[in-house]
Amino acid sequence: MSISEAQLLEWISAFLLPFFRVAAFVTIIPIFSMKAVPAQIKLFLALCITVAVAPSSDVHVGVDPVSLQMFLLIVQQILVGLVMGFALQIVFAAFVNAGQLVGMQMGLGFAQMMDPATGVSVPVVSQFYNLVAILIFLSMNGHLIMISQLAQSFHVFPVGQTIDPKSFYDIVEYGLWVFKGALIMALPVVISLLMITMIMGVITRATPQMNIFAVGFSISIIGGFVVIFMTMQSAGEQMMVLMNHSLEFMGSVMLP
Repeated sequence: MSISEAQLLEWISAFLLPFFRVAAFVTIIPIFSMKAVPAQIKLFLALCITVAVAPSSDVHVGVDPVSLQMFLLIVQQILVGLVMGFALQIVFAAFVNAGQLVGMQMGLGFAQMMDPATGVSVPVVSQFYNLVAILIFLSMNGHLIMISQLAQSFHVFPVGQTIDPKSFYDIVEYGLWVFKGALIMALPVVISLLMITMIMGVITRATPQMNIFAVGFSISIIGGFVVIFMTMQSAGEQMMVLMNHSLEFMGSVMLP
């Protein structure tokens, strides 16, 4: 059995192009994009997914692997992977943003810790919401769904197809969920803490001798944790709604 050079180049292209889309996707998606995950693990995961997906992707581009056209196709696949992964990353950014709103209202804006996903300091409340969101995401098999959506993307948006500029506009418009989702998540807690602050203001007016700064700070923190605990069930349901919406959007963002 002899293998011609043209066949060998076609096999390389059939594996190489899907690999760049998968690698860009794995680099940016939640959980796997954390800096705590070694680059070797990300590369191994991308290779495993590519080996599983490439045979069914049916890539036939007929392009020289060392040509300018191949370089443009590689850039295109990287963009597709980044756009799909970014669509899912947006909803997790909403949870972090919601934690920042709640933490500031509680008076815990100064209590910050390093977020392993982004590598920046965020309030501890944001980290709590982020960890809860990751657990919910894994419990609903979100990691399997997003890999399935990635495999389906090679059929709904084959390699070599022209990217519709509307897809980039859709991802920018979907970025509004960073603020919408955060407001939906944080609104019950923020309103409750605002009521606590108003009550403390009334008490201060009634008894000016009381040092409101001595007791108000502790009451705000304790009241904030109580409200977070009481609203955790509804917050978890809202997280699932946002995640399902994000997974659906990720699967449709690159549709022509």
